[in-house]
Amino acid sequence: MREIDIRSKCRVNSNREMDTFVGIRCNDGDISINFPMGYHVSEDNKELRKDIMLLFATLAANTERKESELIGQSNKFDEVDFPLQSYLYLIKDFFVRGYYREQEVTYKVSKTGKINWNRTIKMQKPYVQDMDVFYLDFVTKKNTIKENEIITLIHEYCVYESFELMGWLFTQTMPKKPRIARSEKVFRSVLMEKISNTFNDRNRMLFRHMLAVIDYEGDKYAEKNYRYGTNRFEYVWEKMIDKVFGIDNKADYFPKTSWLVNGERYDNASLEPDTIMVWGGNVYILDAKYYKYGVTGKTWDLPESTSINKQITYGEYVAKEEKFKNIHGRTMRVYNAFLMPFDSLKGKYLDNPEMLKVGEAVSNWKDNSEEYQRIQGILIDVKTLMNINVRQEMKEIEQLAALIEK
Repeated sequence: MREIDIRSKCRVNSNREMDTFVGIRCNDGDISINFPMGYHVSEDNKELRKDIMLLFATLAANTERKESELIGQSNKFDEVDFPLQSYLYLIKDFFVRGYYREQEVTYKVSKTGKINWNRTIKMQKPYVQDMDVFYLDFVTKKNTIKENEIITLIHEYCVYESFELMGWLFTQTMPKKPRIARSEKVFRSVLMEKISNTFNDRNRMLFRHMLAVIDYEGDKYAEKNYRYGTNRFEYVWEKMIDKVFGIDNKADYFPKTSWLVNGERYDNASLEPDTIMVWGGNVYILDAKYYKYGVTGKTWDLPESTSINKQITYGEYVAKEEKFKNIHGRTMRVYNAFLMPFDSLKGKYLDNPEMLKVGEAVSNWKDNSEEYQRIQGILIDVKTLMNINVRQEMKEIEQLAALIEK
């Protein structure tokens, strides 16, 4: 495994033109780690490794196969054919448990050792003296590790391959070279049998990750060319916002339309806001915008009229529809906000706020007297959101609600 200067391989993309990929990419052996726009990359190497692992965890939790929204766009939502999570799992598991080895149980007649009383009673002749029964010899049990079992050899192969590709994230030390050459057919057969007949969840998970490595078709070519990530990080941004701030039943808040043709009703697809947040009896309609304003500070990088008018429509529907007043109370207020990424640790932001209001959008076809008619522009620190995206934080919801209402 060659030594890699990790810091020199890390960069934050601009999300302009072709510079949209977020994740890890290796082209002809040259590795680059691409963070999303607005991410603050740590100065300390230990923290930098944590940044990289956070990036991988974020992509793993928020990516799925999905075509681009742009018609004819060749880029997929993600490009996760490379089983990065399996390589990382095998490395971490190896640090904790070492190589997988199976045990063989043997029995022998002996005066010492762990006695198996069932076998002893069945196989050995007892001696009786003064009404006492005793045995001169016992059947004892011994566990022997099967060092050369093929599953162990396959594990050695998978661990070595994992360190070869991704071990540089953790150490410059390599495990021993595998004692077995790659044989995809044999490896798959053994692993499939183990997965089917293993009831230990941890071992079954290990075998599944080993199978993912074997099934990866890159073979030796993968050492020089692979990638794990997405060209459409806006979808990841939307999903994180929805997880942290949103309610589950947001479809109930979608405005719907229909066509009436020849007496028949034909429903159209609903308008779908990204996230509905509820706090203190009020409703907050959030639009996750992976826009550049938090990085550039340029007003042309703010949401455009189409997005503003759409938010007003969402807000008006919720504010006027009687069913929502029945759910949230007659004093319910409806608010609107765009949530955009930024790096709070940049010097231009005082006190390094994790959330920051930068202005509000209004229209000239409303009097802007209602809260929902004024869409608040909010910046969210990218790293902060990535760190909490695995769970919903009430304090974050309360903080955002207060900022929007302010």
